[in-house]
Amino acid sequence: MNVLCLFQTFSFEASTIYLDLVRELVKRGHRVFVLAGTSDFNLPSGIVNRDGAEAVYVKLADQFKTDKIRKGIIQLTMGTKFIAAAKANIWKEQVDLIIYPTPPVTLGGVVRKLKKHYKAKSYLMLKDIFPQNAVDLKMMKENGIVYKYFRHLEKQLYDVSDVIGCMSQANIDYVKNHNPGLDTGKLELFPNTVAIKEKKEKPPGEEGIVTFMFGGNLGRPQAVDFLLLCIDRMRGYMKAKFVIIGTGTEADKVKAFVEEKKPANLEYREMLPRDEYEKQLDKADVGLVVLSPDFSIPNYPSRILSYMQMGKPILAVTDTVTDIHALVTYEARCGWWCPSDDPTSFIETIEKICDEADSLKELGNNGREYLEKNFNVTRSVEILEKAMEV
Repeated sequence: MNVLCLFQTFSFEASTIYLDLVRELVKRGHRVFVLAGTSDFNLPSGIVNRDGAEAVYVKLADQFKTDKIRKGIIQLTMGTKFIAAAKANIWKEQVDLIIYPTPPVTLGGVVRKLKKHYKAKSYLMLKDIFPQNAVDLKMMKENGIVYKYFRHLEKQLYDVSDVIGCMSQANIDYVKNHNPGLDTGKLELFPNTVAIKEKKEKPPGEEGIVTFMFGGNLGRPQAVDFLLLCIDRMRGYMKAKFVIIGTGTEADKVKAFVEEKKPANLEYREMLPRDEYEKQLDKADVGLVVLSPDFSIPNYPSRILSYMQMGKPILAVTDTVTDIHALVTYEARCGWWCPSDDPTSFIETIEKICDEADSLKELGNNGREYLEKNFNVTRSVEILEKAMEV
């Protein structure tokens, strides 16, 4: 089949779940078009052939290093640019299936036009439930004008999608419960997946110290204030060390904390090239996932996949709504969970992990085995192929 992938942003240089998906689609013999936003104005115009796919880049202002108002304007106006790029480059091609993730929710109109033109089937990969997540983080007023407008766009996106793939069962249940007019027959499980790489053995770490690593975006969803509070309270505990690698709107808080407190138990680095990041993760003992306790939507960060890929046990510090706690504690049996609004519970869990350090390898192996069986990118492609058969 011929597949058109719409992405808010995409790069062949960055290892992501979407790059893995594109490559696996190509590997399985499908023709793949990528229509994606980019803030790199040095990229060529027109069709770029890469890794067997045909990519068209839509030049956009950088929406990730700006304020929320400008970001909203960029997302609301990108649709006309996407259509123009499609008309200029791939309008005469045949497309059977259009796939696209959230964020953003603003591409419903684009999907509708492309779907009508190509007479194609549409598949939404639901990764982000907006605008409710913005309400949870107090970045938007519930039932305000802005909320109602984006909620309208969210419903439009659901309406134009023939299939809505959700990351977990909790996601499916949430969408059902909060969208009473939606055809629930559209909903199915579409988990985050990755291309499985060869497993490496962990290099030896510091004797008697368990290293906990958080890698990725540092924004309000990641409860950075809570994490720093807990690290500060544990500065005298010599069995645990924390490594934070990433950038984002909350990164300055980490920098300021390191400069002011000079904690011996915390090492911070800004975002690293993928190979260097993986070297640092290789050295770590436990992967950290941290989510705000205020979430009412069940998030399922793809960050857990990189930890499982490398055989790292996971400490999930989250809200009580997400089903990640079920994954790590009894489904995959690959780690621990504690609430992200209870410093005492966090500290006790860290101490428990350090006292039971002999179990780290077994838990990491459990996660790796679960990943291979359940989160292989081949599963995603098989789901998309099956959707075309219905």
